Amino acid sequence: MQLQEKIKQLADKYFDEVVKLRRTIHANPELAFEEHETSKLVADTLEKQGISVKRGVAKTGIIGTLKGNSKGKTIALRSDMDALPILEATGLPFASKNQGRMHACGHDAHTAIGLGAAMILSELKDELHGEVRFLFQPSEEKNPGGAPFMIEDGALDGVDEIYGLHVIAQHDAGTIGFCEGEMMASADELYITIKGRSGHGARPHFTVDPIVTSAQVILALQTLISRNIDPFKQGVITIGSIHGGFAPNIIPEDVKLVGTLRSMTKEWREYAHIRVKEITEGICSAMGATCEVLIDKGYPVLRNEPSKTIFAEECARELFGSDNVFQAERLMGAEDFAYYLEKVPGTFYRLGIRNLKKGITADIHNDHFDIDESALKTGIAMQAYLAVKALQR
Repeated sequence: MQLQEKIKQLADKYFDEVVKLRRTIHANPELAFEEHETSKLVADTLEKQGISVKRGVAKTGIIGTLKGNSKGKTIALRSDMDALPILEATGLPFASKNQGRMHACGHDAHTAIGLGAAMILSELKDELHGEVRFLFQPSEEKNPGGAPFMIEDGALDGVDEIYGLHVIAQHDAGTIGFCEGEMMASADELYITIKGRSGHGARPHFTVDPIVTSAQVILALQTLISRNIDPFKQGVITIGSIHGGFAPNIIPEDVKLVGTLRSMTKEWREYAHIRVKEITEGICSAMGATCEVLIDKGYPVLRNEPSKTIFAEECARELFGSDNVFQAERLMGAEDFAYYLEKVPGTFYRLGIRNLKKGITADIHNDHFDIDESALKTGIAMQAYLAVKALQR
């Protein structure tokens, strides 16, 4: 029997169990670095498959190790486990039992897929020419992310290649998408405090107005995109929060701005950091105000290694046919899988979960988000097939 058919049959065999795992995890969501019950479920499930388990990695992470019967490379498969602080509104029978917490980004599916792939691969142990390492990571949703702490705790020691996936609501269940090179942006948080001199709103000439100054700063920061970045490159700056003042006739002492800065290149990211400070300080100086600018550096640019991406796409075509493979678009969202790719070659790909007939269309981070669970079968087969094929090369 060909490997593709063998893996598809095993995916069928374990599908119901994977669905059950996904629903259990979905009903019991846990936030970043609080994934204690999820971590226990993952570890216990892996050990039942005869997989060696290391608990307490990066606080609540898990590393599972499956060694084949012959020596070779080490391939890592990553899954993230944390949920979001969202009040679920899906009405599902397995909806969140934890008020104000929800798996609205598909990490319940990612974790279940990682476990399903482990089940398949444990049955194919004799065909593994090397080692498969299963990384179940905490805190993908919260900067600085769990990935760098997993790396510090040895998750990538001896790893030759790494593969990961993320669900996407814009493509149908059963489809898989790939993108060579830069796929997702870096993400930095901006915290700006503009300090003026308070006073009466009817006598602004006796004050230094931080509200007017902040308006000038907000507009000027947009020139980072319109005038400082190559038009063929990608970048975003958004001020998402403004706090200042408390009465209609009082000019406040200060205004606080909070925003996000996204980039697709390391070089422009570094330049943008400089320009944010220059623009803010320059305008404040011209207006007679002062400022404090803090840039909290977040996830780096996620860059898929081209040859590993081509290899993974070929695996998907072999397994599911070309009609089920799409070109994944570059997104200005961020992912801490980028940290792994800075250390080890690999690729991060998309798994479609949409089903128009069932009304499963809500995007991630939405309180109505759900998945077509048939995509779980696609995910476990793909991750397992990737690992076996990568070890055979």
